[in-house]
Amino acid sequence: MRNSLKITLAQINCKVGDLDLNSDKIVKSIKDARKNKVDVICFPELVVSGYPPEDLLLNESFLKKVESKIKFITKETKNICCIIGHPHKDGEYIYNSASVLINGKVFGRYYKNNLPNYGVFDEKRYFHTGEKFFTFDYKKNKISLSICEDIWVTQSKDLKKHLKDSGTQVLINISASPYSYDKKKLRYKKIKNFAIKNSIDIFYCNLIGGQDELVFDGSSMAVSSSGNLMDLSASFKEDSKTIQYPFKRIKKLKIEPEKERDIFDALVLGLRDYVQKNGFQKVVIGISGGIDSALVAAISTVALGKNNVYGFALPTKYNSDESYILAQHLSNNLGFKLKELNIQSIFDKNLSLLYSDIFSGLNPDVTEENLQSRIRSNLLMAVSNKFNYLLLSTGNKSEMSVGYSTIYGDMSGGLAPLKDIPKTFVYRLSKFYNRLYKNHKIPMKIITREPSAELRPDQKDSDNLPPYSEIDIILQLYVEKFMSISEIYKQTGIKKNTIKRIINLIDKNEFKRRQGPPGIKVTNVAFGKDRRFPITNGFKNY
Repeated sequence: MRNSLKITLAQINCKVGDLDLNSDKIVKSIKDARKNKVDVICFPELVVSGYPPEDLLLNESFLKKVESKIKFITKETKNICCIIGHPHKDGEYIYNSASVLINGKVFGRYYKNNLPNYGVFDEKRYFHTGEKFFTFDYKKNKISLSICEDIWVTQSKDLKKHLKDSGTQVLINISASPYSYDKKKLRYKKIKNFAIKNSIDIFYCNLIGGQDELVFDGSSMAVSSSGNLMDLSASFKEDSKTIQYPFKRIKKLKIEPEKERDIFDALVLGLRDYVQKNGFQKVVIGISGGIDSALVAAISTVALGKNNVYGFALPTKYNSDESYILAQHLSNNLGFKLKELNIQSIFDKNLSLLYSDIFSGLNPDVTEENLQSRIRSNLLMAVSNKFNYLLLSTGNKSEMSVGYSTIYGDMSGGLAPLKDIPKTFVYRLSKFYNRLYKNHKIPMKIITREPSAELRPDQKDSDNLPPYSEIDIILQLYVEKFMSISEIYKQTGIKKNTIKRIINLIDKNEFKRRQGPPGIKVTNVAFGKDRRFPITNGFKNY
């Protein structure tokens, strides 16, 4: 008869490449678990190295230090079973591994069978495919291991036969599954289906934290063989969930994420970790009185605290008095410092120099508009350099998709928090923020005013672009679904000329996005690693 187990899912926030930090956090978690008389503690996929380690895996000294950290962690496993993810070199091959550490020894090791190589994943570039399954006995329980993608493949006849023949009662899956807006429900559906089809109880331990463009939301879970969600860890924060096994009763928990809440939390975590893990404490933002910079400021004050956010208003004669009044109102409400630097005289001197010679006789056009944006970038980057503040770009996915942004201007910065947030969702998130932070609201006038870059007299975004409601639908269907003009037209009824125009702009502006800052991924297909189109590209998807 099997013994009962206390199993801890330790979803911790590690830092890629910081092996000392990661191993120290792991050891602390093991010691805490042992004090609480935990039998088995599980850590996420590649937790020792951080995920994804990318080309660090090609560095022999890095791999050797990982191995030394495994030895260090192993010594701390007296009277406890620890399941830990790490890269491991065996002969000439590197494997994505899960090691079982018991009583100061490496009891066994599993190599990931299914290596994802789509979207943001490049595991086949680095890892060799594991070809065996792994089951071990612990306190009269048959436990099998798998890693992330292994559990998404539910139809493997060989695995199903192994689980049945080995008498496996518990499957532990360690994972580094990045967040996107529908991922939590999709994960549970996959795990539920796997549990039911293989008649097995599952413990799923996922990574937490921000890493460059990616955010890992945690949301570790225990699922019974009948598909019931038995326990669920926190989302977007570190958590150590200890669960008694066998399950004593059905809790009938549900995963019902609120889209705005999840995405806002993902942006906060992604921004905080990007700033702090890269050695910054404060951020600087160009505050225009518009919706995008207001939302970036709101996310920043929640992520870092109001005293770590520094705003600049940088007007020319084209910026209305209302814009600065709203910027001040925003600063007062959110509590961050705001400084005004009028750039009109700098703009005039640039124009005087250019029109006295090479621009002589030419009419103003978008060149003069972009010049204002680049002057602002120059000053904001100077502040960033002088005070070691990270400059945040405030552009959204809709603008970046169609090139309605200035390279070396408003696209400048170390991070673009809204890079994967369509314009229409910027409004939804701003309203959600106001419901959540009623004493620190984004002024309603910022949310309701018509969007404008304010780079020429009486300019409106609608002068140059179709409604954002149309752009965002086209953007989703073309970028995320790879639909053609005809397919988009059939689904939406938007005029074909409009669809063609937006698709052309998306394709044409790949060179701009490639030179822009990274952004936090929240949709299924973000610009960046998710979507790798050539800059020089003659194909038209008509």
